Amino acid sequence: MADKLSHRIRLKLPGGAEFEAEGSPEFVDRERKEFLGSLRQVPAIMPEAAQAPLGQPHIAWDSVTEIKDKNIQLRAKLGGGRSEKDACLVLLAASQRLLNQPKPTATQLAKWLRNSGYPILRMDRSLQDAVTQGELLSSGSRRARRYELTAPGRLKAYILANQLTAAITGNS
Repeated sequence: MADKLSHRIRLKLPGGAEFEAEGSPEFVDRERKEFLGSLRQVPAIMPEAAQAPLGQPHIAWDSVTEIKDKNIQLRAKLGGGRSEKDACLVLLAASQRLLNQPKPTATQLAKWLRNSGYPILRMDRSLQDAVTQGELLSSGSRRARRYELTAPGRLKAYILANQLTAAITGNS
């Protein structure tokens, strides 16, 4: 009969915090309230916008990109004669930010670039300069090759995305 009165709760929040409690309904409710109350006091669990460091460029990802299923495309081409390599950096940043996918495959990137209006044949050749310059890391081989932004690559991607945001929205 005691098993019927036992309750169990498990919470997994987007910020990475997890909570699990088991016991009487009163105990579980008290522990849950205490856990949620402690989150309000910890700044690391605040929403992403509130965590953004000062001076970080504002990027209107919904204005810059369009998402359909698991496919991303840029709404406009990058100005200033930027190449597909630069567009790929922005797409990688958007993939990490919007799809929570930091390492998309070469096949996915090629599809996203083509949908964005950048004709591309071979991803490995197009992105070789970015890998050499330390903007990207690559792993795997052929179609299963995956690309990931490094810190300098992420910085460049955010600067390019900020410029694209300004061009699309008209804000500087």
